[in-house]
Amino acid sequence: MGTVYVDSTTVGWFEPQYSGTIGHIFVDNIYVGIFTLATSGHVFVDAVDVGDYIALQPPITVELDARYRTRIWLNTYIDRSKLTKDDGVTPASYVVIYENPDYPLSTEFYAPGNNDIVFCVGTPETEVLPLGIEYIEKVPITIWCIDKSNVTGTKIRWTAERELRRVAKNYSVGSLRILDRLTDNEQHLGSTTLYSVTYVLRYKRYA
Repeated sequence: MGTVYVDSTTVGWFEPQYSGTIGHIFVDNIYVGIFTLATSGHVFVDAVDVGDYIALQPPITVELDARYRTRIWLNTYIDRSKLTKDDGVTPASYVVIYENPDYPLSTEFYAPGNNDIVFCVGTPETEVLPLGIEYIEKVPITIWCIDKSNVTGTKIRWTAERELRRVAKNYSVGSLRILDRLTDNEQHLGSTTLYSVTYVLRYKRYA
C-alpha cells in the first residue's frame, strides 16, 4: 500500500496506481468513489478535483515486486474489446487486484465495483538459480466470475482465460512467460456461485 497526500495533507492509503488510470478508491477502508489520477498531478474523486497528489509510494521496491509487476503487466496489455458479455458484443468490465483484499470480494461484482471479471494476482514463489543472479518467479493468477445479468459465469471465465493466454503469448516483455493452468473451482456462497480458475505465470528475471 502507499500513502496518498491531497493538498499536502495525508488522507490515508491506497494501492499504488499509475497516472491516467481510473478505478474505485478505498481510503482507510472507506469507499470514497471513482478516482482518476491525472497526469497533471491532480486527483479527481467522482469527477471532482479534490487537490494535488504528491506521491504514491509502494511499500517495496517496484522492480523486484513480482506481484506489482504482474498487475501492471495485466493492466497494460489486457484488451477490453476482447472481454465481452454473453452476446459477444457488449463490453465486460474487469479489475486486477491482489489476493486477500481487506474488503469484501462482493464489492467487486456488485456496487460499488460492478465488475464482470476479477483477475487476482497471488503471492509469488521465487526460485534462486545457481550463481544467485537469476530468479524464476511463479505468480498465481486467479480469474473469478459470477452469474449476472447477460453474463454466464462459466462462459465469461473462458473468455477471460483466452485473453490471459493471449497476453502471455504476445507480450512476454523481455522474458518468456509461461502459463500453467490448474483446475477449475466452484464455490457456492449462498445464492451466488463463484467460478474461478487459477494459472501460474512463470518467468525468469535477473537480480
